[in-house]
Amino acid sequence: MTVFLLVFAVVALIGVLYALVLRPWLKKQPWAQSFFAWVDPIELALFKKSETILMGRLLWVGGLFVTFYDGAAMFIHSLDITPLTTRFFDWAQIPQDLRSLSMSAFIGIIGLLINRLRKTTTKPLELVAVPDAQVTPAAAQAMAKAEAAKEQAVQAVAEAKS
Repeated sequence: MTVFLLVFAVVALIGVLYALVLRPWLKKQPWAQSFFAWVDPIELALFKKSETILMGRLLWVGGLFVTFYDGAAMFIHSLDITPLTTRFFDWAQIPQDLRSLSMSAFIGIIGLLINRLRKTTTKPLELVAVPDAQVTPAAAQAMAKAEAAKEQAVQAVAEAKS
């Protein structure tokens, strides 16, 4: 059980780092385009190439895990991960009286990260979820027009506010 939880936590951490830091940075690197050509079908299947959906799915899977644990704990009375969470909080040097607050803060931080991703989202999901190999020249032109129109609309709203 401990190994499973550790693997689950590592996979979730890698997913979050990929969504928030690595993927946006790699998208800007010309040498990484071959990587995205390879990983494009996987991203499309798992999270439609949207960092916001990836974060949402990671939160969703974590919620399913907690739900499964709580459900199993009702029937398996010896199931207790308190020693594991205690080790984590001891390692993080979080005092006993602040542990529940730190969990609430962690969930709040996840919400802030999702809000940040939403703010940086620039295209509709239908445009993001198209494999790069299937974008025709006509579709690329239409996407460029839509991007230009969006930028004009944002600029017009910014001018109206000032």
